[in-house]
Amino acid sequence: MSYAMSIVKHFGGLPFLAAIWQSAITQGAAFWNLFLRLLGRQSMLSLETKVNKEAESVAPPHHITYKPIPGSWQRREHPNWPESVFRIPETVPHGTIYYITKGKQVGGGATSHVELLPSGDIVKSPKSNPYSPKEEEDHRRDMRIEAEAYRRLGNCPYTPRLVDWDPESCCLTLEYLEKGDLATYMTKTAQIPGEIRQRWALQAAAALAALHAVDIVHCDVTPRNFMLSAALDLHIADFAGSSIAGSAPTTAAGPRFLPPGWSWHRAVEKTDDIFALGSVIYFVIVGEEPYAGLEEEEVEKLFGKAIFPDVSGLVCGAVIRGCWDGAFKTSEQVINSLNNVYDTNPRAAQVG
Repeated sequence: MSYAMSIVKHFGGLPFLAAIWQSAITQGAAFWNLFLRLLGRQSMLSLETKVNKEAESVAPPHHITYKPIPGSWQRREHPNWPESVFRIPETVPHGTIYYITKGKQVGGGATSHVELLPSGDIVKSPKSNPYSPKEEEDHRRDMRIEAEAYRRLGNCPYTPRLVDWDPESCCLTLEYLEKGDLATYMTKTAQIPGEIRQRWALQAAAALAALHAVDIVHCDVTPRNFMLSAALDLHIADFAGSSIAGSAPTTAAGPRFLPPGWSWHRAVEKTDDIFALGSVIYFVIVGEEPYAGLEEEEVEKLFGKAIFPDVSGLVCGAVIRGCWDGAFKTSEQVINSLNNVYDTNPRAAQVG
């Protein structure tokens, strides 16, 4: 090695060779720098391509499918099922979200799974969404709102009984009302006695009075959000999108239950619930929603102009109209008017 270095040193001392040597070093360095730049650029391009592909692979799907995985509660019912049935698959298709069940599915919506537990109660669990942490947190927030509503209401006879609230998992356990929601029950039941319809109208108004007394505006007062017990008593439910103490709601009823001039840009009012109550009582008495034969867009236009169905032929028609016209400012006024009507004509609820 020392011999080779001495040769380089010897020739480097010659002027013309030194110039050639210096030129070679300079050109080599330039070439090497160019090579490194090209290599770096290619590496960056490769990295960007990789990042883009990875971004595409985790892009939010257009549609999410929730698939249940049997929970441990089903091991007792199916002891011969293989262990693989109780595990989430290693390969999960894009847009599919697996979840472990807690009980038999009895309902659900955009924000939660609703399952019947082996204990006989129901549990509402917020839906997970790894594709959108914000949306997942929105679901958990809605469950917290519902839990706060039940806390405020306490032992209310017009709502399902609160069994348990887990603030960590945001799971809400409630009394199970086995006859289901009012809309489904009335659709499937041909004959409903008049005294039952009368009781439902009064219980619906009393339920709103209980909510308004603790500064809750339901914001989605519709037949599907009233539940029936085994004794066919009416209970209002689903407060996930409600307004509590003036908070902004996250849900709204459909056009048949919204007053003229309603919009997301104005503050909610208790009279919004009372307007919707008129449509619920109409449903209870007549057996169908207002303007049932029309599309929602047409109903929205009619209601926007304060053009409502004719209720003059109904004994409690004046009560329904008072809800729609804004004559009633409180739920107690609706209750008193209904009591007056039914005391005067005890068979009034047999209409429909």
